[in-house]
Amino acid sequence: MSISRQDLKVVACVTAYNEEATVGEIVRALKACDAIDQVQVVDDGSEDGTRAAAEAEGVKVISLETRVPVGQAIMRHLDDLDEECILLWCDADLVNLKPEYMADIVQRFKATSLMQVMSSRGVPLNWPGFLRGWPIANLWGWFFGPISGERAILKSDFQQAITLAQSLEWEEMMRGYGIVLFLNWYSNVFGQGIEVRYFDQLRQRQKYQKWGRAAHLQMWRQWLQFGLCWLKIRVNGGKIKAKRQALLRHKD
Repeated sequence: MSISRQDLKVVACVTAYNEEATVGEIVRALKACDAIDQVQVVDDGSEDGTRAAAEAEGVKVISLETRVPVGQAIMRHLDDLDEECILLWCDADLVNLKPEYMADIVQRFKATSLMQVMSSRGVPLNWPGFLRGWPIANLWGWFFGPISGERAILKSDFQQAITLAQSLEWEEMMRGYGIVLFLNWYSNVFGQGIEVRYFDQLRQRQKYQKWGRAAHLQMWRQWLQFGLCWLKIRVNGGKIKAKRQALLRHKD
């Protein structure tokens, strides 16, 4: 018998690499959200005080000795989660994360059959008022929302999608934008799609604050990776579908 989404446990999963400055605030916001049952952090081989900052908030911290692709780090959250649950991912470098934002994502996910519900950070604060209205906000959310790190998905759907990605032996699908782009494509093709929830005050720690002078180069690399991953998934759509059918037949 299938379990209603309303009855499923919600586990907030934070994956952090060198996010000492923000991870504590993120964990506090998640713990203050009544829609969340459990909060845990994967410390992805950080070289700063990320682990100590997370542990100080009294949550479970899974520490990795070395940094791994983000997809692998996210999968470590599943080690002790045997039963079906709702995974609520959350980046560790957010600014002004509010408990009600995460509650909104969870509530919308539980109320629908969508495979994923995710957030969109707001348009830049320094933009003039006439660019902050709903037309621009909707466009912003449509473009940037699908690559955000805050999203709700069933544990079983996530595992099936990642198993498929791994079977293709595409390493880039376990890194950076690759994993979220693959999950979004998977949700739209094999599930009931995705929905983006726009939060005007939500922000991300600026890249220059984390990477210094190398920020612009890193950003260009990320966007190049984004474009290449997006293209590869769509060019190989038929191959991915055939591989999924083969996996399903093998499972049966």
